[in-house]
Amino acid sequence: MVGVNFFGNFDLASLAIWLFWGFFALLIYYLQTENMREGYPLVDENGKPAPNQGPFPLPSDKTFILPHGKGELTVPSGARGDRDDLALARTAVSEGFPHAPTGDALVDGVGPASWSPRKDEPEVDAHGHAKIRPMSKLDSFHISAGYNPVGMPVVGSDDMIGGTVTDLWIDVPEHLIRYVEYELKDGGGKRLVPMTMATVKPRYLWIRSLPSTHMHKVPVIRSADQITKLEEEKVCAVYTGGRMYAPGKSN
Repeated sequence: MVGVNFFGNFDLASLAIWLFWGFFALLIYYLQTENMREGYPLVDENGKPAPNQGPFPLPSDKTFILPHGKGELTVPSGARGDRDDLALARTAVSEGFPHAPTGDALVDGVGPASWSPRKDEPEVDAHGHAKIRPMSKLDSFHISAGYNPVGMPVVGSDDMIGGTVTDLWIDVPEHLIRYVEYELKDGGGKRLVPMTMATVKPRYLWIRSLPSTHMHKVPVIRSADQITKLEEEKVCAVYTGGRMYAPGKSN
């Protein structure tokens, strides 16, 4: 009878389970190697190749075509993309101990004020337009409820006025306020503060993490109507690091 003795004593169930385990092992290998396209090869605290790179090798290079005519990106190509200019020094001979800042930690971008080397280009929406823009240049946005901080003084963690609010920067697709723009007193130019790091009071804008004497250290962005991802990293880093490197009375 056809089909009865075709496989003889061969165990089809055993074949099926071994095929499954083989597929599962290949899937784990593929996912793990694809996960190693950023941050690898591993390095130790001195920047030298780490002795334990893991059981999986780096994947072969893969080229991605970026949207909106931004060219191509090939990874991993052996490049980690890390910062190599950290102003830090070891505090002990052996590893595992904290590093100490060697300069102005608030400006150098280390510790709590650290930032990542993101691309120096604006974050864009699905149509290729810059997502974050000043509200003064957007006719379809306005403050409909609560306090409008434009025109209010900016008070730092030392309870001193550091500037005056001049504009709000909107995440257009998300309809959220991302940054508050303010003019430093004594003609120091304009700066941005993340909305999540500021509190709008009835009569002033309060920045709890940074005193007025350090607001001039916030990086100045190049454009008046857009901010790049790298600039966002550096701006946010100053405010997050201010709690440790520039404490004021309100802390």
